[in-house]
Amino acid sequence: MTTIDNLIEQHRHAELDRQPIAWNRAMWEKVWQDDDLPGHKALDAIDAEYRAHDTVRRSWLRELSDGDPVAFLVASTIWGYGNFGRGIKALRTMLQSREGSDVAETTADIIEASRRSPEAGFGSLFQGGKPRMPWLGIAYGTKVVHFAGYDHTQPPPLILDKRVWIGARALDTETPVPDPATHTTSAEYGEYCSWASSVADRHGVTPQHVEYALFTHGGSVRAAARR
Repeated sequence: MTTIDNLIEQHRHAELDRQPIAWNRAMWEKVWQDDDLPGHKALDAIDAEYRAHDTVRRSWLRELSDGDPVAFLVASTIWGYGNFGRGIKALRTMLQSREGSDVAETTADIIEASRRSPEAGFGSLFQGGKPRMPWLGIAYGTKVVHFAGYDHTQPPPLILDKRVWIGARALDTETPVPDPATHTTSAEYGEYCSWASSVADRHGVTPQHVEYALFTHGGSVRAAARR
Protein backbone atom coordinates (compact mmCIF):
# COMPACT_ATOMS: atom_id res chain seq x y z
CA MET A 1 0.00 0.00 0.00
CA THR A 2 1.47 3.34 -1.09
CA THR A 3 0.18 6.43 0.67
CA ILE A 4 1.46 9.97 0.85
CA ASP A 5 2.56 9.19 4.41
CA ASN A 6 4.71 6.30 3.16
CA LEU A 7 6.27 8.53 0.51
CA ILE A 8 7.08 11.28 2.97
CA GLU A 9 8.86 8.80 5.25
CA GLN A 10 10.92 7.62 2.26
CA HIS A 11 11.94 11.15 1.27
CA ARG A 12 11.91 13.13 4.51
CA HIS A 13 15.70 13.37 4.54
CA ALA A 14 16.04 14.37 0.90
CA GLU A 15 18.34 17.38 0.48
CA LEU A 16 16.36 19.25 -2.14
CA ASP A 17 19.14 21.73 -2.77
CA ARG A 18 21.16 18.72 -3.91
CA GLN A 19 18.51 17.60 -6.41
CA PRO A 20 20.49 16.72 -9.57
CA ILE A 21 19.88 19.21 -12.38
CA ALA A 22 21.51 18.75 -15.78
CA TRP A 23 23.41 21.71 -17.23
CA ASN A 24 24.77 21.98 -20.77
CA ARG A 25 25.68 25.56 -21.58
CA ALA A 26 26.54 24.83 -25.22
CA MET A 27 23.03 23.50 -25.78
CA TRP A 28 21.35 26.53 -24.21
CA GLU A 29 23.54 29.00 -26.11
CA LYS A 30 21.47 28.06 -29.17
CA VAL A 31 18.58 30.09 -27.78
CA TRP A 32 20.53 33.29 -28.52
CA GLN A 33 22.61 32.27 -31.55
CA ASP A 34 20.35 33.86 -34.19
CA ASP A 35 18.67 36.64 -32.21
CA ASP A 36 19.60 39.44 -29.86
CA LEU A 37 17.25 38.29 -27.12
CA PRO A 38 17.27 39.34 -23.46
CA GLY A 39 18.49 37.12 -20.64
CA HIS A 40 21.75 35.78 -22.06
CA LYS A 41 23.77 36.85 -18.99
CA ALA A 42 21.78 34.35 -16.94
CA LEU A 43 23.98 31.62 -18.44
CA ASP A 44 27.02 33.11 -16.71
CA ALA A 45 25.15 33.06 -13.39
CA ILE A 46 24.09 29.45 -13.90
CA ASP A 47 27.68 28.53 -14.79
CA ALA A 48 28.90 29.98 -11.51
CA GLU A 49 26.14 28.29 -9.52
CA TYR A 50 26.84 24.93 -11.14
CA ARG A 51 30.62 25.15 -10.63
CA ALA A 52 30.09 25.92 -6.95
CA HIS A 53 27.43 23.29 -6.20
CA ASP A 54 27.38 20.71 -9.05
CA THR A 55 23.69 21.49 -9.52
CA VAL A 56 21.28 24.41 -9.68
CA ARG A 57 19.82 24.81 -6.21
CA ARG A 58 16.18 25.58 -5.54
CA SER A 59 17.26 28.09 -2.89
CA TRP A 60 19.42 29.92 -5.44
CA LEU A 61 16.48 30.25 -7.83
CA ARG A 62 14.33 31.61 -5.02
CA GLU A 63 16.97 34.26 -4.32
CA LEU A 64 17.28 35.01 -8.05
CA SER A 65 13.60 35.99 -8.14
CA ASP A 66 14.54 39.15 -6.20
CA GLY A 67 16.68 40.41 -9.09
CA ASP A 68 16.35 40.70 -12.87
CA PRO A 69 13.05 39.03 -13.79
CA VAL A 70 14.25 37.90 -17.22
CA ALA A 71 17.33 36.22 -15.75
CA PHE A 72 15.03 34.51 -13.26
CA LEU A 73 12.70 33.34 -16.05
CA VAL A 74 15.64 31.98 -18.04
CA ALA A 75 17.17 30.15 -15.07
CA SER A 76 13.84 28.68 -13.91
CA THR A 77 13.10 27.42 -17.43
CA ILE A 78 16.56 25.87 -17.78
CA TRP A 79 16.14 24.22 -14.35
CA GLY A 80 12.90 22.68 -15.54
CA TYR A 81 14.10 21.41 -18.92
CA GLY A 82 17.64 20.35 -18.00
CA ASN A 83 19.17 18.71 -21.09
CA PHE A 84 15.80 18.17 -22.75
CA GLY A 85 16.38 19.71 -26.19
CA ARG A 86 12.81 20.90 -26.62
CA GLY A 87 13.56 23.51 -24.00
CA ILE A 88 15.59 25.50 -26.54
CA LYS A 89 12.50 26.20 -28.64
CA ALA A 90 10.40 26.83 -25.56
CA LEU A 91 12.73 29.42 -24.05
CA ARG A 92 13.44 31.13 -27.37
CA THR A 93 9.73 31.41 -28.05
CA MET A 94 9.11 32.89 -24.59
CA LEU A 95 11.79 35.52 -25.11
CA GLN A 96 10.64 36.29 -28.67
CA SER A 97 6.97 36.49 -27.77
CA ARG A 98 7.16 40.10 -26.62
CA GLU A 99 9.56 43.00 -26.69
CA GLY A 100 12.28 42.58 -24.05
CA SER A 101 10.77 45.08 -21.66
CA ASP A 102 7.42 43.28 -21.85
CA VAL A 103 9.02 39.94 -21.01
CA ALA A 104 10.48 41.58 -17.92
CA GLU A 105 7.22 43.29 -17.01
CA THR A 106 5.14 40.14 -17.44
CA THR A 107 7.56 38.04 -15.42
CA ALA A 108 7.75 40.70 -12.71
CA ASP A 109 3.96 40.68 -12.52
CA ILE A 110 3.95 36.88 -12.11
CA ILE A 111 6.59 37.16 -9.37
CA GLU A 112 4.59 39.78 -7.49
CA ALA A 113 1.36 37.79 -7.75
CA SER A 114 3.08 34.58 -6.62
CA ARG A 115 4.10 36.33 -3.41
CA ARG A 116 0.48 37.11 -2.55
CA SER A 117 -0.90 33.56 -2.73
CA PRO A 118 -0.65 30.37 -4.78
CA GLU A 119 -3.99 31.19 -6.41
CA ALA A 120 -2.86 34.68 -7.42
CA GLY A 121 0.42 33.37 -8.81
CA PHE A 122 -1.30 30.64 -10.79
CA GLY A 123 -3.89 33.03 -12.18
CA SER A 124 -1.18 35.48 -13.26
CA LEU A 125 0.17 32.92 -15.74
CA PHE A 126 -2.94 33.23 -17.88
CA GLN A 127 -4.97 35.84 -19.69
CA GLY A 128 -8.22 35.01 -21.44
CA GLY A 129 -7.72 31.34 -20.65
CA LYS A 130 -4.35 31.19 -22.45
CA PRO A 131 -0.76 31.49 -21.20
CA ARG A 132 0.50 35.07 -21.19
CA MET A 133 3.76 33.73 -22.61
CA PRO A 134 3.87 30.69 -24.91
CA TRP A 135 5.15 27.49 -23.29
CA LEU A 136 4.66 29.01 -19.84
CA GLY A 137 1.57 26.99 -19.02
CA ILE A 138 0.87 24.96 -15.90
CA ALA A 139 3.83 22.55 -15.87
CA TYR A 140 6.54 25.15 -16.41
CA GLY A 141 4.65 28.19 -15.20
CA THR A 142 4.20 26.73 -11.74
CA LYS A 143 7.98 26.33 -11.50
CA VAL A 144 8.26 30.10 -11.88
CA VAL A 145 5.41 30.62 -9.40
CA HIS A 146 6.99 28.17 -6.95
CA PHE A 147 10.44 29.76 -6.91
CA ALA A 148 9.06 33.31 -6.83
CA GLY A 149 6.55 32.78 -4.05
CA TYR A 150 7.80 29.93 -1.89
CA ASP A 151 9.47 32.11 0.76
CA HIS A 152 6.71 34.72 0.83
CA THR A 153 3.29 33.19 1.38
CA GLN A 154 1.53 30.44 3.31
CA PRO A 155 0.72 27.97 2.02
CA PRO A 156 3.60 28.28 -0.43
CA PRO A 157 3.06 27.65 -4.15
CA LEU A 158 4.37 24.32 -5.44
CA ILE A 159 5.30 22.82 -8.78
CA LEU A 160 2.49 20.99 -10.57
CA ASP A 161 3.71 18.97 -13.52
CA LYS A 162 2.81 15.63 -15.08
CA ARG A 163 5.13 13.57 -12.89
CA VAL A 164 3.68 15.09 -9.72
CA TRP A 165 0.17 14.24 -10.92
CA ILE A 166 1.17 10.70 -11.94
CA GLY A 167 2.68 10.18 -8.50
CA ALA A 168 -0.50 11.41 -6.82
CA ARG A 169 -2.75 9.26 -9.01
CA ALA A 170 -0.71 6.16 -8.14
CA LEU A 171 -1.40 6.50 -4.43
CA ASP A 172 -3.93 4.29 -2.69
CA THR A 173 -5.76 7.31 -1.31
CA GLU A 174 -7.29 10.18 -3.25
CA THR A 175 -5.51 13.53 -3.25
CA PRO A 176 -6.57 16.98 -4.53
CA VAL A 177 -3.79 17.13 -7.14
CA PRO A 178 -5.22 18.30 -10.48
CA ASP A 179 -4.05 17.05 -13.87
CA PRO A 180 -1.89 19.83 -15.37
CA ALA A 181 -2.70 18.58 -18.86
CA THR A 182 -6.37 19.55 -18.41
CA HIS A 183 -8.16 22.75 -17.50
CA THR A 184 -7.15 23.65 -13.97
CA THR A 185 -8.48 26.56 -11.95
CA SER A 186 -6.62 28.75 -9.51
CA ALA A 187 -8.80 27.35 -6.73
CA GLU A 188 -7.84 23.76 -7.63
CA TYR A 189 -4.16 24.68 -7.67
CA GLY A 190 -4.56 26.43 -4.34
CA GLU A 191 -6.26 23.35 -2.88
CA TYR A 192 -3.30 21.21 -3.94
CA CYS A 193 -0.86 23.63 -2.27
CA SER A 194 -2.94 23.78 0.92
CA TRP A 195 -3.20 19.99 1.07
CA ALA A 196 0.56 19.56 0.55
CA SER A 197 1.25 22.12 3.27
CA SER A 198 -1.00 20.28 5.72
CA VAL A 199 0.74 16.98 4.91
CA ALA A 200 4.09 18.67 5.46
CA ASP A 201 2.99 20.06 8.83
CA ARG A 202 1.79 16.63 9.92
CA HIS A 203 5.14 15.05 9.13
CA GLY A 204 7.45 17.88 10.15
CA VAL A 205 8.86 18.42 6.65
CA THR A 206 8.63 21.28 4.16
CA PRO A 207 5.83 21.51 1.57
CA GLN A 208 8.38 21.14 -1.22
CA HIS A 209 9.24 17.71 0.23
CA VAL A 210 5.65 16.66 -0.50
CA GLU A 211 5.90 17.84 -4.10
CA TYR A 212 9.30 16.15 -4.47
CA ALA A 213 7.99 12.87 -3.04
CA LEU A 214 5.12 12.86 -5.54
CA PHE A 215 7.48 13.83 -8.39
CA THR A 216 9.90 11.02 -7.57
CA HIS A 217 7.10 8.50 -7.18
CA GLY A 218 5.62 9.61 -10.49
CA GLY A 219 8.95 9.01 -12.20
CA SER A 220 9.14 5.48 -10.78
CA VAL A 221 5.57 4.70 -11.82
CA ARG A 222 6.19 5.97 -15.35
CA ALA A 223 9.44 4.01 -15.66
CA ALA A 224 7.74 0.81 -14.48
CA ALA A 225 4.99 1.27 -17.07
CA ARG A 226 7.56 1.42 -19.86
CA ARG A 227 9.22 -1.89 -18.98
